[in-house]
Amino acid sequence: MFSHISMNWRRRPLTSHEVMVQSITATTSRTGLKVHAELDTGTYDTGVKVTDAEIDALPMHRHRFHDDWNYTPHPQPRDTTSAVKSPRSAGGPSRQPCTGCLRTPELTGMPEPALDKLVDQLTSRLDELGEQGRIQQRGSERIRARGAVAKDKLTAVDRVLATVLYLRRLGTRDLLAQLFGVSGSTLTRAVRQVQPLLAEHGYTIPPSTARCRTPADVTAFLANSSPTEVKSAC
Repeated sequence: MFSHISMNWRRRPLTSHEVMVQSITATTSRTGLKVHAELDTGTYDTGVKVTDAEIDALPMHRHRFHDDWNYTPHPQPRDTTSAVKSPRSAGGPSRQPCTGCLRTPELTGMPEPALDKLVDQLTSRLDELGEQGRIQQRGSERIRARGAVAKDKLTAVDRVLATVLYLRRLGTRDLLAQLFGVSGSTLTRAVRQVQPLLAEHGYTIPPSTARCRTPADVTAFLANSSPTEVKSAC
């Protein structure tokens, strides 16, 4: 049955299912962890794919630290009726976080004064890059006066904030695009503009342990977060 012999971390050969179950059951911790394990002899189909929507519908509470791995299941199905309602249902809280809420240190990893300093350092350079891009598209200098053309879909402030959140790996590009009300391609262009400037100014954005799949996940994360002292990412 076993084509080769595997080893566990104690270097005990895993020669049978019984040894595997015993090894799992023997797991303990200083805080009194107890583990029960038994062999499941059932047969299951392979290649079955589960969508993110199906996982999110499961009755469980995700923890703030690496919620892909750490969560608490609940015996009763979760009420998912609110998921199909308007993001701003009458009398209920919004499931779409406001853009200003995205500036919180819990998400950016830096105090708001540090974020403001970063934005101030990059704004003028971003404006220059935006104008250069428009000149390349037109093939000539500006003909109409400033303000006579369509405004950028993302302000310089939002471009910096979106890039910080993207580098924090809080969610997918599509999720961040939803949060800022733009297309995925618009958000990608913003990241491509801002990321090299961060490197030029010596900023390193550390990844977050939080992972969100939907705007509602971000709202729930913010609601469950307690104010903490966060070190600057620079």
